[in-house]
Amino acid sequence: MIALDDAGLPAWLEAHGVLRAAGARVEPAGDGNINWVRRVTGADGARVIVKQARPALERFPQYRVDTMRIVFEARYGAVLRRIVPGQARVLPKVLLFDEPTRALVMEDVSPAERLDSLLDSGRAEPATLFALGEFLGAVHRATAAEAPLLAPDFANDEMRKLHGEHIFTLPFAPNDFPIEPRLRALADEALSKPRVREVISELRASYYDSRQSLVHGDVQAGNVLVQGERPRLLDAEIAHVGDPAFDLGQAFAHVHVHRVRARDAGACEACEKALVDGYAPERALLARARRYAGVEILRRAVGAARLVLLGTTARAERALELGTALLSSE
Repeated sequence: MIALDDAGLPAWLEAHGVLRAAGARVEPAGDGNINWVRRVTGADGARVIVKQARPALERFPQYRVDTMRIVFEARYGAVLRRIVPGQARVLPKVLLFDEPTRALVMEDVSPAERLDSLLDSGRAEPATLFALGEFLGAVHRATAAEAPLLAPDFANDEMRKLHGEHIFTLPFAPNDFPIEPRLRALADEALSKPRVREVISELRASYYDSRQSLVHGDVQAGNVLVQGERPRLLDAEIAHVGDPAFDLGQAFAHVHVHRVRARDAGACEACEKALVDGYAPERALLARARRYAGVEILRRAVGAARLVLLGTTARAERALELGTALLSSE
């Protein structure tokens, strides 16, 4: 596999008929946690986003994961464009996928704001969350019948495991994460409550064993850009055939967690309700999604991937309360 670089990227794009190299400008785009990601702006103003999967994760090079992850992302979009073409517009348009190079070229959906920033400032619109829930529900229902056929093409086991262990295992086992002593003690207390660890174990099993629908796998608010009120969902590297409640639970968690600092709790409640209304889940799926949300909030408070929102001990403590309450919900 050829590693793309800033100097040669415009010429590579021109060779593939995407844009003219002369006068093109290359700059980093997004957080770049997993893949090498660049924005390329042509002299005529045309803009594209280029992602290349490399064996070592971009921000965490100690982790090496099969570059097939970007193939699964490309397949996720291709399946949705075939099965739910209307809803697939939530995803950025793919302009080129070069599988040998493990490079995906997409439309640049900027200018847009991240959903987590909008939630944090109290500016997120319920209509955005409704549309996100509607998208997830449509995808899950439309792919349920094809799940057995899709599963072999989405055997994304390495990314699924890397993600799953950081959600369900590592935050709740002995670790050396930089957690304040008081917060660690409160976490231990929360985990010692009746059935908390048992529920986490049950959810872990469901995450790994379920083969119900095609799921995105990482519907966190940082992966959702918003144009006006329209959500655009990014980064499907963890796409697999699994538990649809997991996607809904991840999305729910990243709305609910903003209650730790919300000046108006009603704004969070309205967005949560819109997300669920858009999805229209059956009661059992919603209950499981809320428990998944509880695990996600707990791990974001005391795990390796702590949210910036939870940077103070007081907010992380409040997140423990929120997560534990969701884990205990029926």
